[in-house]
Amino acid sequence: MNKGKIAAIIVLALFLILIPVCMVVFYQVPFDYDIASIQPISTDVRLLAADDPLNKSGSVALAKVKDGAISTEDFRILFLTDVHLCERKSTTKETIERMVAWIEAEKPDLIILGGDTLNGLNDRIRVEQFRDLMDAFGIYWAPVLGNHEGDRPAPLMTTRKKVVEIWSASPLCMMESDEKRTADGRVVDGYGNYALSILGADGYTKDAFFFLDNGSKLMAKADYEKWEVDKKADVAISVVQVDWYKETYAAMKARNGGALTHMCVIHKPLQILGESIALAANGEYGKVTAWSYTFEGIQQGWEYVDGDLRDAIHCPPYTDGDLYAALVKNGARAVFFGHDHVNDLTLYNRTDDIYLTYIRLTTVTERIPDAEGYNIMAIGAHGGYDYRAYKTDGSLDAELFVR
Repeated sequence: MNKGKIAAIIVLALFLILIPVCMVVFYQVPFDYDIASIQPISTDVRLLAADDPLNKSGSVALAKVKDGAISTEDFRILFLTDVHLCERKSTTKETIERMVAWIEAEKPDLIILGGDTLNGLNDRIRVEQFRDLMDAFGIYWAPVLGNHEGDRPAPLMTTRKKVVEIWSASPLCMMESDEKRTADGRVVDGYGNYALSILGADGYTKDAFFFLDNGSKLMAKADYEKWEVDKKADVAISVVQVDWYKETYAAMKARNGGALTHMCVIHKPLQILGESIALAANGEYGKVTAWSYTFEGIQQGWEYVDGDLRDAIHCPPYTDGDLYAALVKNGARAVFFGHDHVNDLTLYNRTDDIYLTYIRLTTVTERIPDAEGYNIMAIGAHGGYDYRAYKTDGSLDAELFVR
């Protein structure tokens, strides 16, 4: 065999190898749903600039506006989490179908998403499709990133930064893509950290939500060696993020007349939850598992509200910059999270006056109806709120907390 034939064989072999490699890397996998079939939902919600005459909070804020005034009706928020739009078209379509049904039935004023909306390779088209899907309802939506967005290197997946840029470009998406900095100039870790205000009838913020990214990866060797964990471990909330939260809260509070009721949305549970609970050793994934408070949990004064554990509590394995302490000091009312698909536990700390609560699971992949569904919060126009859990069929499952 002459050299020319050998070279031709080598080129052909490389070509045959490159074809499937390129398909894996560059082929985009869309989800199968007719977005054009969605009918916009009538809404009175407007995004008011900080200097809008109706807005006395000093911050850009959402409000229900009727006849030129802020409405006295409740502001209703739909909570979803772990949608997991992946390459598996059948389960993804089924998940979208029931999510759409929930939105159309509840007609919320705002939709909050607790992370892991995306999952799987070749997802750029799904990132854009999901933005278009949410926008089709004509309702404002506020996502936080989970640990699966961008958890593989580009171009296999869209980077976390790019996901935030694509979503935040929507006029209805409240997520912010700008780089946040503390007062002393430090860059805030993570992507898509932001705050969102909801106005009451008097024009002041009745509730604010802080969205913090705790799903990014530790990339610097010094970071993961410091914590003695694998470099791919999920990041907890950093000290810089906590400092940014404290500064932003203080500024919003000052502009809002010296008071600011607020809550926090993250993807993975805070460490204090994992430290406070001990699961039975014989637990089986997906089955309700017996648990008890640890010594730390008893000392901290946690009280059971509702729900079950069907899996371990998967918190980042190291300190989170004392986010919990900062939230308690500032009087935060609740922390919402997802990540652990089959857990739906809610606890209350009477001393700290704060709830820790799992958002019900959106994706159909687990096939455990008792852990699935959605949550609704109604914020009163004159203050107060009512937070409930609903089953997949839309029936009430539990009244979780009322203030």
